[in-house]
Amino acid sequence: MSNSLKINSNEDIVFNNFKKQLESKGLTIDSIDKDGFILINVAGSDLKVSLDNVRRNYERDSDDGHITDLINVIVSHSSKKEDWESIKDKAYIQFFPNAFEFENLVYEKVTDEFSKVFMVNINNNFSFISDDDLLHWNLDLEELKKQVDLNLDAFLNKVQIEVEDVDSHKLGMINIEEVWLKSASLFSSRIKDLVKNNIGFPFYAVIPVRDFCYIFGEQDFEYFSERIGSVVVEEYEKSGYPITTEILKFSENGVTSIGKY
Repeated sequence: MSNSLKINSNEDIVFNNFKKQLESKGLTIDSIDKDGFILINVAGSDLKVSLDNVRRNYERDSDDGHITDLINVIVSHSSKKEDWESIKDKAYIQFFPNAFEFENLVYEKVTDEFSKVFMVNINNNFSFISDDDLLHWNLDLEELKKQVDLNLDAFLNKVQIEVEDVDSHKLGMINIEEVWLKSASLFSSRIKDLVKNNIGFPFYAVIPVRDFCYIFGEQDFEYFSERIGSVVVEEYEKSGYPITTEILKFSENGVTSIGKY
């Protein structure tokens, strides 16, 4: 372990930053196994952490925030979740491919390719909601979903749709400070009101990663569906937070997949 730690500390910027931030939270690395997984004991639980996704994201944009996000998830394991009434307005969703190991996390399938996972964001500390949490809160899935819908609807007041004219075709992009909610904001029940006067409704969207999405109307479907595939696949493959390469249709009937790149 000491050799691995020395190599990483000297040569791996991501590891070095991760170790520094971890120690600032009062936690330490216990060991590194032969496969490169970092073992950390948090509040009596042994966590097995991989930096692969963080490295991919850091290589893409050199943003230390990706490391901080992982640290926040780790730290969230050390504290018991607060009472539901005090944190319910901080409940949201994130998306993961269906190959993700959900274990006892609360999730719901969206398409054959990806699912939404329920989580809370407390002071930028992200923590997934588990089945045990629902029991602790005496909450059922439908109540959780209703609260998340309320939160997304309220959050949509901060969302702006930027529309770019591409050869007389409208391509929409979401502009928000909380980039981790870009793709999630599309699932607000109020999204129709936000897009109907510029993009149109029903509309189509691609969300290859959580902080990237394109949206376009039915009248521009053929134009964009034939041109954005390479961008969608590139974003999906280079990100540590991939979701899907599907084209999604948002309509009165909900969200459906009409194909993928």
